[in-house]
Amino acid sequence: MTEDIPARLRILARAAEVTGGERQDSYGPVEQNLQRIADLWTAYLDLEVVITAEDAAWMMVLLKMARCSAHGYHEDNYVDAAAYAAIAGECRKP
Repeated sequence: MTEDIPARLRILARAAEVTGGERQDSYGPVEQNLQRIADLWTAYLDLEVVITAEDAAWMMVLLKMARCSAHGYHEDNYVDAAAYAAIAGECRKP
């Protein structure tokens, strides 16, 4: 039956599911988690520019894009990229 659902809808539904539940339960509020990542990246790279939680979310999208260039189809990369893009939008929201 899932074969009848277009991949884009399946991917977006799974992205909504993981960002609203299991991952937040594991890693805490998403923006706080991404800000911790951003702070570590800023310190590690010894940057004069501060990396934000939104930046970290977009960089995770880039990571998923890089993984998609590997051989084979791994739907979880698309799910995660969609989720990180949505999270970036939430981080930017006024």
